[in-house]
Amino acid sequence: MADDETVQGDAPHTPDTLTRRVLSSIALIVATLGACYFGGAAFVGLVTIFMVLMYFEWARMVERVSFSPSFFILSAFGVVAILLAANGYYPFAFALCVLAGITILASVQDQSARRWLALGAVYICAPCVALIWLRGDVANGRALTILLFAIVWAADTGAYGFGRIIGGPRLSPTLSPAKTWAGAMGGVFAGGLVGFVAAPLFDSANIYFALIGGGLGVVSILGDIAESAVKRRFGVKDASGLIPGHGGVLDRLDGMIFVASAAALVLYGQSLLLRF
Repeated sequence: MADDETVQGDAPHTPDTLTRRVLSSIALIVATLGACYFGGAAFVGLVTIFMVLMYFEWARMVERVSFSPSFFILSAFGVVAILLAANGYYPFAFALCVLAGITILASVQDQSARRWLALGAVYICAPCVALIWLRGDVANGRALTILLFAIVWAADTGAYGFGRIIGGPRLSPTLSPAKTWAGAMGGVFAGGLVGFVAAPLFDSANIYFALIGGGLGVVSILGDIAESAVKRRFGVKDASGLIPGHGGVLDRLDGMIFVASAAALVLYGQSLLLRF
């Protein structure tokens, strides 16, 4: 969710802005769904592109410089981590995400900047590695990754619609003052609806997947609030203008960062329990 999505009384988008938003959304959805469906190199390539662009936005937001040495360090570690994950070396891939942060801590002089850059190393890289694992090594990974993206998109859209139509009290005036409780409820409802509809793909009860979808809708909203708080900390409205009508890649994937991480942690924990 962008920062202005649930503000009651905002000025309506101009036709030109709406056109850019719609066309950008269609392009992103088609590319993402296609990569999720085909998997393999297509999915790894898309995740890698998203990761590098998010590193660019994060480093520029923190350091106020485009293409800083930190960006290249983070990208190099991240790409290698993705390649390791694509070949099944997940523990090494996650370790490399952490090593990227340690390298930043050791190489960047500015104390405040290096802490935020080190945080970004793990914050961006680990969910990308998790996505590779979810698509490639989890049962029904194709349907699962499509479902996760669909829940995030639905939560985003539900929050936008309910927030615009209903408005009302702010959800988090300090961290993300533009969002409302009505918008949050809309996001949870939309995520639950997607889970309910998708349940037959996983041979599961509709109500069970509705609860999962709603829960992940909450997680997606938390991811959005977290990114809004970071942007507020650095005094920026959008992470970048890379996506016409939407802002930056971080602005579009803030919810997915949290959702992919949560799904991977739950499923990996479940797999460990089943071994005993």
